[in-house]
Amino acid sequence: MANPQPKWDRCLIIGHGEDVPDNPPKVDGSTLIIAADGGLIRARQWGLVPHWLLGDFDSLDPGSSCELPADRIIAYPAEKDQTDLELAVDFALGLGVREIVMTGVWGGRIDHSLGNIEILCKLAGKHVKAQMITSSADLYLVDRSLRLELPIGTTVSLLPLTSKVTGVTTSGLYYALQNAVIKKGSTKTISNYTVSSCMELRCETGVLLAIVLKKDPR
Repeated sequence: MANPQPKWDRCLIIGHGEDVPDNPPKVDGSTLIIAADGGLIRARQWGLVPHWLLGDFDSLDPGSSCELPADRIIAYPAEKDQTDLELAVDFALGLGVREIVMTGVWGGRIDHSLGNIEILCKLAGKHVKAQMITSSADLYLVDRSLRLELPIGTTVSLLPLTSKVTGVTTSGLYYALQNAVIKKGSTKTISNYTVSSCMELRCETGVLLAIVLKKDPR
């Protein structure tokens, strides 16, 4: 009898973008790791072996991925309707993943970077927990609520991913919000900062992007 496929709840997707943290994101035995095309290069630098490699391989020779069996490599045509990252996200969703952490998805081509924000919107519509990690910031999808333990004085900015976000309430931030409405086209919620080691965000409708800077810009 064949071994059953493991059930993955959390997934790390590694892309080929230039803006990445110095150290790899935390993973454990229950984390599914997917390399999107040239993301395999970054995975190797971090000493990580992906469970799957996929993409159109315009930035990587799949033949160089000798540590992966052939049935764990999925090649797509260069002429396709989705980026390699979106293909990786859809693949992870197909395996039942409910949390996706992405790195190597910022920097380089600005069109790809901004397009990856649209992928966050897609995940919000599916109520999937999501995070992007760069060298200077962590970007969190806020669909209803988010709670983080952060050093006091950490800069936090909020951006609406939907046209309007209602019922926004915060705790642990200097500029507190209580049942606020945040609309696209405003910078009102840029550059707040934590006054408590615990920050909480809640919203009733719509989706926020919480941008947490790793260094004090002031």
